[in-house]
Amino acid sequence: MLDGLLLNKFLRVHARRVGYRSPATGYAALVDETEYEHARLSDAEVVRAVHGSYADWMGGRRVVGVLGRFGRLAPRAAARSLTLATPRLFRWLVGPIRRTGRTELVVERCRFLTSTSPEICVRICKGPTETFFTDSLHIPTRLTPDFRSSSCHVSFAPPPPRRR
Repeated sequence: MLDGLLLNKFLRVHARRVGYRSPATGYAALVDETEYEHARLSDAEVVRAVHGSYADWMGGRRVVGVLGRFGRLAPRAAARSLTLATPRLFRWLVGPIRRTGRTELVVERCRFLTSTSPEICVRICKGPTETFFTDSLHIPTRLTPDFRSSSCHVSFAPPPPRRR
């Protein structure tokens, strides 16, 4: 039930941001709107649409601002909180999510990726999601999709420095 409510809210805000409302329903509508977005919008328009959709879905710019201040003031606590909340709040979008560490998750079979394509995954999901969470919420985020298995590793913390 929660997944359906979250999906419907996202469909409303996403359609407004993309400028197209799909005649389909449920998850098929999201796939249709995303394919429209991919085919017709420039890269900059895609980023604006995705960032705006996330912000509207989360409750607006004020809420994102408060979350961003939390991310800036307590980055470790914010990353851990996001790791705890994401499996419940984003299951409707990507499918089951499992915590693999304090600030890491894995989507074992990404619903979005299996419903679209690797190109759409990178252009509509990976890039804009990383920049939204990193720039707006101040939680460094990395999505690492595996196109062969349709899985995705999500990290809400910067990788450790490389050793030389």
